[in-house]
Amino acid sequence: MSRRELVVTQGRREKAGKVRRIKIKRRNVVLLAVSMFIANAAFGMAFPYLSVYMKLLGGGMLMVGLLSVAFNLTSTVFQYPFGYLSDRTRNRKAFISFGLFSTGTFYALMAVVSTPLALLALRTFQGALGSAMMPAHSALIAELSTRVGSAYGLFGSIENAGYMLGNFIGGFLIKYVGIRGIFLIAGALLVLSSAIVLLLRERPRPKRAPRKLILVQEGRESEKATFQGAAFKRLMRGHLGLFYFTVLLVMIASGQVYSVVSVYFGEVFGSEWVGILFGIDSLAAAVSGYYLGKLIDRYGAKKFYLLAIAGYAIAFLGYAFAKNLYLMIVVALFSGVKWSLTLNASSTYVATKVRATERGQAMGLLNAMMSLGWVVGPLLGGYLSAISFKLNFTSTLVPLGVAFLFALRLPE
Repeated sequence: MSRRELVVTQGRREKAGKVRRIKIKRRNVVLLAVSMFIANAAFGMAFPYLSVYMKLLGGGMLMVGLLSVAFNLTSTVFQYPFGYLSDRTRNRKAFISFGLFSTGTFYALMAVVSTPLALLALRTFQGALGSAMMPAHSALIAELSTRVGSAYGLFGSIENAGYMLGNFIGGFLIKYVGIRGIFLIAGALLVLSSAIVLLLRERPRPKRAPRKLILVQEGRESEKATFQGAAFKRLMRGHLGLFYFTVLLVMIASGQVYSVVSVYFGEVFGSEWVGILFGIDSLAAAVSGYYLGKLIDRYGAKKFYLLAIAGYAIAFLGYAFAKNLYLMIVVALFSGVKWSLTLNASSTYVATKVRATERGQAMGLLNAMMSLGWVVGPLLGGYLSAISFKLNFTSTLVPLGVAFLFALRLPE
């Protein structure tokens, strides 16, 4: 074969390989989108009724707040290690699937408990094992497209659409199957979602020799996973560390409100409106997510992150003072847009500021800051809401104001 023929053959081979990679990437996008839609439908069905279920089992407002505290405390602890392992193995789908399966299993187990402490214990373990999903999920989305903001916006819309559907389905089914039935259905949907994720095709990566701190896996004494602190220190320094701190403050305010707001909705508007108002919130997030992602790509994540913080303040003031149902629907719509802004802008900001090899860890830290905020926030929210829901909602202006001022110092 002549040199020219070799060049032509090589060119065709490279072109065919590129086409094949594009097809695999598109297939992965579709599979991940379907899986996340189903998973978020399950979340939307179950999550709004966790605090209501705690009240039905005899738990007070303190126990309602502890549901969020326990879940997010264990989630905070495990987010970064799972993100590190996701980077180390480059096997994103295994961690996503494991997190979804674990979350579904614990929802199914919640359907058979009869005491507040048992529910709290299951929620605690759900936070620990379910946290395997988020760092790998966020990192994988960034790896599926060169336009990171648009990718997060697209998946944000898909996932919020699923969550919205779950809210409405839960609100409809609650009358027929009860909260326990809702948890069983949500658990089955999450197991299905975890199976779909396993159909993703990822490039195989060579195994690396483990070293440094050993994390023992249950039942596998001979197998080891490693954890290195260099990336953690690097990620927590400078402007990125400041950004993580602002996220923590915003999520403290978020935890204050959303750990108790379903109880508030039930008391003011009736339990049938809990799922509906959450669904309206998710509808706004689903519709706005993709378009906000495109704007973030065009104008930068910092501007929209600042808008998101301001949006939190406006939404929480709306919760405090909107007593009319129709006005609360408007607040719920605004709240959904605010959440899309927060998720897309924060994820894009982090993803574009770190190396690809550390993206799982960076996303793990982002999710850990969110979870840590939801450790502190619900404690404040449960205490202040026992005095007055209005006091709790308006007090969030303090952490939100501090976060906004610090965020102004961030580079674009």
